Amino acid sequence: MGLWGFARLFGQENERLRHDEKKRKCLNIILFSKKKDQILKISNNQLEISSKLSLYSFVISLCGVTLSMWGASWDITSHLLRIPETFFTPSHIVLYSGVGIGLVSAILNLILLVVKKQIRVSPFALGSKLIVLGGIMQIVAGPGDFYWHELFGIDGLLSPTHITLALGVLVMLTGVMIGFARIRSNIGQNNKIIQAMLPISFGIFWFSIMWLIFFFVLPISDGDTHNLNPDPHVAIIISFLAIPFVFSIVFWSASKTLNIFGASTASALVFVMMNVTSNILTSEGLWSYLPWFAALMMCAIIADYLLSNRIKSEFVQRHCEKISGSILGSMFFMFSFPMLSMTFLEIYVFNDVFPYDILPESSNTVFEIWVMTIIPGAVAGILGMMFASRKLNQITFKV
Repeated sequence: MGLWGFARLFGQENERLRHDEKKRKCLNIILFSKKKDQILKISNNQLEISSKLSLYSFVISLCGVTLSMWGASWDITSHLLRIPETFFTPSHIVLYSGVGIGLVSAILNLILLVVKKQIRVSPFALGSKLIVLGGIMQIVAGPGDFYWHELFGIDGLLSPTHITLALGVLVMLTGVMIGFARIRSNIGQNNKIIQAMLPISFGIFWFSIMWLIFFFVLPISDGDTHNLNPDPHVAIIISFLAIPFVFSIVFWSASKTLNIFGASTASALVFVMMNVTSNILTSEGLWSYLPWFAALMMCAIIADYLLSNRIKSEFVQRHCEKISGSILGSMFFMFSFPMLSMTFLEIYVFNDVFPYDILPESSNTVFEIWVMTIIPGAVAGILGMMFASRKLNQITFKV
């Protein structure tokens, strides 16, 4: 073989090696792509499993806080009716069952956060963390309330331990709402469980935040050693400013989170049902007020319809949130009935007459108060909607 033949043979060998190298690279790319797809598939499957576990834990949390808030509201009505109290009253059983279920859900979420890395780095991890934090606050509030009673005797509604318990419930509910919303946004847009649970969670949150405000406006905080009842005029001012403002924010949030007509109406229905079943049906003397609550649902439907942008009028679309807020805010007194009526009736009664005792015979006075609160409530409701649309758009549940 000559030099030229050797060079040709060498060149052919190099060409074959280059071809084999290209085949190996292509094969490696194919294998890497398949492996990557397998890893992504496994990761997505693991995230889906983790989201289902978290979803079930959020449902348990919601059941717990719903029972605890409903039982607590019923228990306060029982106190106002002066029903003889023992530890095993029906309202106490519901209340403590709810607290127990809530604590179980907090422990379950803590375990999931520790064991499941996918949950710790998931978008809905914040919901689990808030549920755990809310559970810790409720655990602290329980023994704290016992020692508070030991030191100061029987207390009223407003006390440090009661506020701690209420804040713990609100933190847990916030975690539930964030958890549901972020699972829906990232994984299960069409999940029927989430679509059902989100309006319910907003309704329970609405009811709970109403009671948090009640701590500072209701005249039922006179204990054995401390009278923490607010001045009636200050309490009325706080009611006008805070209650319709906050109600509008919650209503707007429910509408924008699910972004469908009916979501806020469903939340309002949950709120009204919680209020009616725990505070009206449990007090026979107030049954005559039941038809009044139909007006609330009509206003909620109208306000929800306006927020859904279904009306083609340019003026309405530009001002739909303000109109919706004014409608909802104008009804804040009846949304908060019967408890808030005690605050307003305080300026009507004398000689140590307890406002709650005269409610069954005071429908005309209550109606006059309702009419008097419509305009200032509407103004505060508009401000709540404006705040929500400008500030909460930057803080979304869907991150």
